[in-house]
Amino acid sequence: MKNRYFIYIFIVSFLFSFVVYSYCKNNSDIELLLNKSYAPKVLKHLKNAKKEVYINAYIWCCHADKYGSIPCKILDTVIHLVKKGVKVVIIFDKRKRDDLFCNKETILILKHTLLKKYNNLKLYYDLPDVTSHEKVILIDGKYIFLGSHNITQSALKYNNEVSVFIKSKETYKKLKNYLMKIIDSSEKIY
Repeated sequence: MKNRYFIYIFIVSFLFSFVVYSYCKNNSDIELLLNKSYAPKVLKHLKNAKKEVYINAYIWCCHADKYGSIPCKILDTVIHLVKKGVKVVIIFDKRKRDDLFCNKETILILKHTLLKKYNNLKLYYDLPDVTSHEKVILIDGKYIFLGSHNITQSALKYNNEVSVFIKSKETYKKLKNYLMKIIDSSEKIY
């Protein structure tokens, strides 16, 4: 039963990414990111962020005992951005499932590493009765990462995953507005 659930989620994520890619294929600012090609592109754009970053993370697994992992490198980059003064907003899913313990551990590492409160960092849990399954990263008003990649070592290194990188101010605004609606009904963590 559990395997069927994951297969269903993967198929839905793949179809969603394919529809977005197909819709935008005439736009030269679209790039298909398959499997391992996602993480280097995300890290490159995060490192260059100047203004704002929005992340909607269904599962983000940075384990303290595996701090060299790709998800932890992404977390380190986000921490560096916060310290630089870049606005960072992260939405985590809050369902009561064991695999979402990763989100709690990632939040603890983030808060513990920063030690003090930064006004430019906002962390949220979505409502527990709603699943925020989107995997969205928005950077500086025009860069968008959208697709099936969770921020887990499995998704970023081993799984078959499909996402798209989009450069579009118009699409960015629409997705940011979408995330703001989620935030409006979310629980603030930090």
